[in-house]
Amino acid sequence: VLAEKVQSKPVKRPLPSREDQIKSLKNNEEYDVLIIGGGATGAGCALDATTRGLKTALIEGDDFASGTSSRSTKLIHGGVRYLQKAIMQLDVEQYRMVKEALHERAQMLHSAPHLAHPLPIMLPVYT
Repeated sequence: VLAEKVQSKPVKRPLPSREDQIKSLKNNEEYDVLIIGGGATGAGCALDATTRGLKTALIEGDDFASGTSSRSTKLIHGGVRYLQKAIMQLDVEQYRMVKEALHERAQMLHSAPHLAHPLPIMLPVYT
């Protein structure tokens, strides 16, 4: 068998059923991390914990990403909603939140530019 033929075929293992996954959680194994909620945040935390070598379990009451994550706008905003309060109420903490949100947005766009694109919007301005 040629090595290149072997390497070109990915190994596919069937995913365990939900019942099998629940059984494996009930076998008294110990986990380093238990994450409750399989939405975007929970899945991200599970991925992070797993890549750090932690034995991770994630539980979800319904289907994964079926709750709030399924109704997300999918927008990576820069904290603009806090800007009005920062300006109108001279709230330094709100301004800091805008700065932090813009920084995090820039980090995300830098690390995963293939997952985001600009979306022009128009904001009404009343005088």
